[in-house]
Amino acid sequence: MADAELTDESHERALNENGSEAGLGNRVMDEAFRSDRPPDGEDGAGTGEGGVDMPDESVSLSLINDYDRDSIHTLPLAMMPLSNAALKRARLIKNVRLETRIELYKEAGLGSGQITVEEVPQFFGGGGSGLHDDMDILRELGKLPAFDCYTLRRGLRGAGIAVDEENAFRLSDSKKKQLFPFMRNLTRPLIRHLYGADSRSIETTQDLINALADPDRSATLPKLENLSRSLGVSLDDLPDMLEDFGDTFLSLSYYRSYFVTAMPKLHKLLDWIRDIENTQFVKQTPNMATTVKGVTRTLGGLEQSVTKRFNKFDKQVVINWDLVNLDTFDQVRRTIMGHHASLAEVLCGLMVKIYEWEDKFPSGGGSPDRRCDLIAAGLRDGLDRLRQVERSAPKF
Repeated sequence: MADAELTDESHERALNENGSEAGLGNRVMDEAFRSDRPPDGEDGAGTGEGGVDMPDESVSLSLINDYDRDSIHTLPLAMMPLSNAALKRARLIKNVRLETRIELYKEAGLGSGQITVEEVPQFFGGGGSGLHDDMDILRELGKLPAFDCYTLRRGLRGAGIAVDEENAFRLSDSKKKQLFPFMRNLTRPLIRHLYGADSRSIETTQDLINALADPDRSATLPKLENLSRSLGVSLDDLPDMLEDFGDTFLSLSYYRSYFVTAMPKLHKLLDWIRDIENTQFVKQTPNMATTVKGVTRTLGGLEQSVTKRFNKFDKQVVINWDLVNLDTFDQVRRTIMGHHASLAEVLCGLMVKIYEWEDKFPSGGGSPDRRCDLIAAGLRDGLDRLRQVERSAPKF
């Protein structure tokens, strides 16, 4: 992603065209911008050119673009309880340096117009207590390491910011359906336990919950009664308990989907960097040689560590539904939730760096000096933080 922030020249030009910084903020919020590319298999349906349109100031939460709703690194401010209407039509992003920025626009040929949270009063009018309250919310959002719905739930709850969590911070239906195959460690054993070889055409988590709520009394009722006794809940409350647990497992599937998307791309990025390690341009610049090797080593280490984490999830986050009890049920839940924060931050960081590389070098290649520019001016920034987060992740 081209994250060129507003320079003094472009700032002055924009002011001349709009008359004020506040006018600039309102104008650019009316323009469509192209979003960063979504993970493989997603698109910006209905938005043209594979992008997203800025939400109208009166947009309802139900109309927010699915890509932004499901994204790990973008946040439409329409989801937030802000008072400034123009500001609600912007979005927060994590840039290649892993900084939080407010994206005013993104257009082919112009790049991405970004400002810091502290620059908001210069670009958005209104002032007064309303903007002051908005700034408090934006500062809290700026501290978050990622913008996926699970990170937002934790972060806003901790900051005491009240929002309609039911509507705002849930994955889209299309994303849930896409993630269902990643939940096989949970769903397949449960379906086999309850229905044997008959899958009952269960293709989504909701299908499973619906089947539990309206079971085939003659075949599954005894098994459901045994399961409810093992988990210490009534038969009527069992579907709700499993749905809540399913949401926890869905979160792991969500992060796994980014892992599956990121790893092959990260392999290519590492090969792309290694291609210039022995070039004269790098060898003649000792500092750059050190930087290139450091970025390669850190990205490779993150790749290996995250891969090991998901391999351990596959082996250890499994439920034997024939022997399950409340303790093992809660232990699996705690294990998953304990990894939420670190997985979100590391995967978000890796994805924005991959997106930046793909945008700057869509066909690969590039001279050693151009590659070094990207490595030094973006890819290396924040890597020490990601390495620290990954090292501090909970142990299995």
